[in-house]
Amino acid sequence: MDMTVAIIGAGSGGVYLAAELGIMGAKLRLHDRDEKRLAELRPRGGVDVEGQGLAAIEQITTNLKAAVSDAGVIAICTGGTYQEGAARDLAPHLSDGQIILLIQGNTGGSLVVRRALDAAGCRAKIDIAEMDNYPYSNFRLAPDRIRPIVRKKFLQIATFPGHRIDAIFARLAPLFPTAVATPSIAYTGFTNANAMLHCANCVSNAGKIDRGEAYKFYAEGVTPAVARLYRAINAERVAVAAALGAEVPTLEDWFARTYAVRGATIDETCRLLTSNSDGPYQPTGTPTSWQHKYITEDVPVGLMPMSALGSAVGVATPNIDAVIRLAQTLAANDFANDRRGLARMGLAGLDASRIKAVLQQGFKA
Repeated sequence: MDMTVAIIGAGSGGVYLAAELGIMGAKLRLHDRDEKRLAELRPRGGVDVEGQGLAAIEQITTNLKAAVSDAGVIAICTGGTYQEGAARDLAPHLSDGQIILLIQGNTGGSLVVRRALDAAGCRAKIDIAEMDNYPYSNFRLAPDRIRPIVRKKFLQIATFPGHRIDAIFARLAPLFPTAVATPSIAYTGFTNANAMLHCANCVSNAGKIDRGEAYKFYAEGVTPAVARLYRAINAERVAVAAALGAEVPTLEDWFARTYAVRGATIDETCRLLTSNSDGPYQPTGTPTSWQHKYITEDVPVGLMPMSALGSAVGVATPNIDAVIRLAQTLAANDFANDRRGLARMGLAGLDASRIKAVLQQGFKA
């Protein structure tokens, strides 16, 4: 595969991406600010993928300029709250024709990245794309060794602005063969399963988190009552997306399309996804504090922009808002530094029709 991909972020997501793309034959560079993370990968020169071989990484570096120079795709795998900072750091090193790919975009990721690049004075003619989730589930056996569990069967890619999708998807499709192109980032941003699944589970199991009590996050944390909360916030998510012209799958349909699993109820589905031999939720750990990314990321860059966009398009989100408020109280954090509100996304004062125009044509629409 004649494709050079620079991966920004050597956490689990970046390592999993390197493993998959390396086995496919992509030319990889891996960047992280944390030398300790990189040092764990250097002796092997990549990631050992159990049963498949070594996913070689040509360059493992803290030098951002070297990592992205002439790379066709720059995949930001830093987590949602760090995407703007990554964009600011990248701005002086980008060149015409490169694609920045957010894995994942959370909700509104491409908007805040575009604004961050503009604010940093980026002159390069680059494209921005995002995915709705990570493409794979894996066990991380060691810093440089993984065991694949399952490749997601349903993934979406969108661009900002949306009219660039055909050209950009043609370049990304060889890397992500199960992905489909979507008309706008409303599709990817409102198929943000993490925001739906993580936050409601955490606030519903607050006592266990405070006690540091390990539990099976999905198999035990999703009871019939929590499943009812899932359905309520899911309905609001789908309604806001529809007001923005995007038809997104319900949570039940997302499970079925992504993992080919559909139980009689959401809580049964979550148990199956944990207990099946190829269940992607087998390795899912339990948050042990309110500083866990299931709260500190999925509330401000997931639920909060969904709520803000709901207000903009006239769709009430009382259950999403309730989960947000509970998370703020339980975590003693209003998430003001990281929240993606309308102004931060560049959408303040716009109604549904104008937001849809921006998503298709860009901020100059």
